[in-house]
Amino acid sequence: MQDVFPSGSTVLWRVLRRAACSSVRRLAMTTAMTAGALALSFSAASAFGATAPDASFNDPLTTAASPSSLATHSLMVGVAKAGPNLVAVGRRGLILMSSNAGKSWTQVASPVAADLTAIRFSDANHGWIVGHDAVVLKSTDGGLSWRRALDGRAILNIILKTYTARSAAGDAVATSVMNDAKASAAQSATPGVYPYPLLDVWFANNSEGFVVGAFGLILHTTDSGVTWTPWIERTENDHMNHIYAVNGVAGQVYIAGEQGFLRRLNSAGDGFVKMSSPYKGSYFGLYIQKDLLVAYGLRGNAYVSVDEGAQWNQVNTGLSDNIVAAFPGSGQDLLFVSQAGDMLSTDRVGGSAKAFKVKRASEVYGAVPSGGAIVTMGLAGINIVSLPATAP
Repeated sequence: MQDVFPSGSTVLWRVLRRAACSSVRRLAMTTAMTAGALALSFSAASAFGATAPDASFNDPLTTAASPSSLATHSLMVGVAKAGPNLVAVGRRGLILMSSNAGKSWTQVASPVAADLTAIRFSDANHGWIVGHDAVVLKSTDGGLSWRRALDGRAILNIILKTYTARSAAGDAVATSVMNDAKASAAQSATPGVYPYPLLDVWFANNSEGFVVGAFGLILHTTDSGVTWTPWIERTENDHMNHIYAVNGVAGQVYIAGEQGFLRRLNSAGDGFVKMSSPYKGSYFGLYIQKDLLVAYGLRGNAYVSVDEGAQWNQVNTGLSDNIVAAFPGSGQDLLFVSQAGDMLSTDRVGGSAKAFKVKRASEVYGAVPSGGAIVTMGLAGINIVSLPATAP
């Protein structure tokens, strides 16, 4: 396999990059990085090196989330539809469910206390959650219960097992991946854990899917999460950019991330290849229909393609804040939501943008249409925004 990593010491380069990022990480969480997922923050210990946990340390991967009477006012990041219900995720393992379009919520038991970053359902019953310490949770009952399907300990073992033999045989790519995994785990605040957060998840069906995350982390499964294969070297990601989004439809799968990172699954289905990217900044999300691809992200930037990314139309959003969600509006329109809580609609190809006048609550990190309104997740918890019948 072709060596897609930069020449020289990849491990040293990654360590220096992490150190450089750490000093501006707090600012980046709500500006240059994906708004919600990294608002939860990387572990401070992982930025400066691991320290031995004290006697009061509770491993977030083996500690269940605590019940909270203030759950709906806590920092929430992601939300998804599960049949007629909504399921939302946030800090410290918090999972909430609503059966009435977000008007009221019930806390669902969570097996972890790690911060959760994204949620997706492949049908009304089968759902997936990802989060910090590379945790993956799975539900087969519509989000009523969750179990841990993968975490940073298992991922570290998978990476070492996958690449050790190849490294011993002289594969330079495998050596780079393996050595970096060891260096990363050595900096983890939780011993023996691959410390990077997973930031998005998508399944084509109930069996095959991807999880993606920080520093180029990506894994693939074809057996509903029983086994996972790392695809770190299969994304033409030589700078190991964060991968913030994964989405697909009808055999087309795309991933997107920082520094204009935009890739599509190749025709063989065994790796991602570069595609035309109209923007050099960060993409935080992807919305896809069969003949429509929308990439959106930093500083109000959004682009629409109707030919699988061969050509792009820029959406004139008029926004300066990060875009955190995009989904169908009325008719053929698209609806965009910004981190500041702005909402606007455009036609199907990104033209004729019209802003709605809505009351802002707090920073928004995720949103979903439900019950004729928009349910948002944010810094101050959950909010329901009713939109006018038409934009002004």
